[in-house]
Amino acid sequence: MIERGFSEQQQRRIAGYLGIAQRAGMIMAGDMAAQTAISGGRACLLVVAEDAAERLREQFAALAGEREIPLIYWPDKQSLGAIVGKSRRGALALTDAGIAAAIIKLL
Repeated sequence: MIERGFSEQQQRRIAGYLGIAQRAGMIMAGDMAAQTAISGGRACLLVVAEDAAERLREQFAALAGEREIPLIYWPDKQSLGAIVGKSRRGALALTDAGIAAAIIKLL
């Protein structure tokens, strides 16, 4: 499952869920951290910034497809990082299945 282009309301709700997950320690933020979560079998949902490098977007799309991990595209790296209280981030991996399911249900 690959999703792009959310309504403003959906974006706010997804951002809220991601913020909760970050506070609970269930987000691996950044390209390398997300890849670690995927290779370790911990990633339940991937979030990749639309303005991340094309190579990175393609790499995460391929990994998500291979491992059957839902993937959503976020509008930009700056706001993706801000959601989790970090600087710009090209990718995040959510490691909690319950929150991932709640986000997927919104879509």
